[in-house]
Amino acid sequence: MRECVVSSAAHQTASSVMDMLGGATAAMDGWEIRMARNVTESVFVVWGGNQALARLVGNRLHEQHFSAVVGGGQPSDMFIGSQILSQIHQCTRAIILVEDTSGAELATGYNLSDNLMFEWGYITGTFPPNKVHVFLIDISARDLPSDLAGSWASEVVTDGMTPDEVADRITSTFKQDASHKVEMDKLEVMHMWTKVLRYVETYNDKPECSDIELAHYLLHSIETCYYYMAEERFEELLDLMRPVSSVLEYAVAVVKANIRLFRETGGLQRALPFDAYMELKTFFERPYDVAFQDLELDLWFQFFAVRRLALLQRTVAENPDFGEEDRRGFLRETISLTQQSLELLEEIVGQFPQQATYSSLYRGYLHRDLYLLHLALGDEDSAAEAENRMAVQHKESFYLAYKSRYPQDAILVQHLAQEYYLALAEQLEYVQTPIEKMMIRKTINGFLSKLEQDTGRQHVLLSELRSRLS
Repeated sequence: MRECVVSSAAHQTASSVMDMLGGATAAMDGWEIRMARNVTESVFVVWGGNQALARLVGNRLHEQHFSAVVGGGQPSDMFIGSQILSQIHQCTRAIILVEDTSGAELATGYNLSDNLMFEWGYITGTFPPNKVHVFLIDISARDLPSDLAGSWASEVVTDGMTPDEVADRITSTFKQDASHKVEMDKLEVMHMWTKVLRYVETYNDKPECSDIELAHYLLHSIETCYYYMAEERFEELLDLMRPVSSVLEYAVAVVKANIRLFRETGGLQRALPFDAYMELKTFFERPYDVAFQDLELDLWFQFFAVRRLALLQRTVAENPDFGEEDRRGFLRETISLTQQSLELLEEIVGQFPQQATYSSLYRGYLHRDLYLLHLALGDEDSAAEAENRMAVQHKESFYLAYKSRYPQDAILVQHLAQEYYLALAEQLEYVQTPIEKMMIRKTINGFLSKLEQDTGRQHVLLSELRSRLS
């Protein structure tokens, strides 16, 4: 096989986090496959004369944890029918099998079916280039029509090969091309909150990204939905989703469990009922199967599970049914889990250095939690002071980084500023120099004077900030 302008797809076959749970059956022009619950992505297979080869490729894709949809319709159709459109819109990648339907080379090149050409054009206009995988079967790229010149394609010479061998080669090349790592700018994910909502809203009928990509988007929108105070809307959309893959199913469950935790505790402001604690604890402690190789997604799943277990311990400790000894036991366990969360962040940044800036968002939360926990347990002042100093450092770092990137994103910039200045106000307890204290107060008061109104959850945060200065 000779590679010709082969696409560098920015998607990686990623980890499934739950055991295979069965699946749904997809019927395609009389051809059925059982769709695995741990599929990585749905792939539409376009064929131009050899449906048998397309079916073989579909079977191979299924074996490699892709959900294959082989295009239906009749080869004589001169338009893209509703069946084809529906099938295309259910997928996030496409394989186009390009063959000469005449059986003989023509003087003007190759005879490509009108049906194939229509579908090829529509798919090219629908999917990003790195999601379209073209295979030229016994056809040279230089002999393509002028409007297809420069297409990202792989040439397949079938001389002496059986149909099974051809299907194997196509599938192997596709998997390699489609298995590049998902690389996402996490700050951009936070900034594109409305897009994430649209991805969730359109998932069932016309997915705009793969299940693996959407799992990433969901995980890294957990905090953002609270900044926008949009938990109810987010949960409503998640309730309507019908995930094809178990990895996306697990990501949805993580987000919904997190929303429940915040709802039960009024945004972590009151005690978590013990029955809710037991149910959520069981969920976050549940092991999940990593069947693929998306290390980053796996590490983030681990981080969110351990971080939420820490929050469960912290909030259930406030339940009045527990005595002081029990409460302190919960808080000590919270410290241990919070430290484990920091270790997981270290591992994530060690494996993926580009996540260093984004990790400061969570480092700020974790160090502030440790600061408050040390205070609650009456630990040495030096321990609380050290954690407060780290919290201020990371909150400032992330706030300034996000503000520099997206100065027009007033809602998130203001919320991140409030969190930073609250940690800075808490630092006043440890500042000994009068001039430094004065400068901190002046900085915070300057921020407060710029705010025009206090609403919703921000009002609670601002009230706490002002009380620190009084």
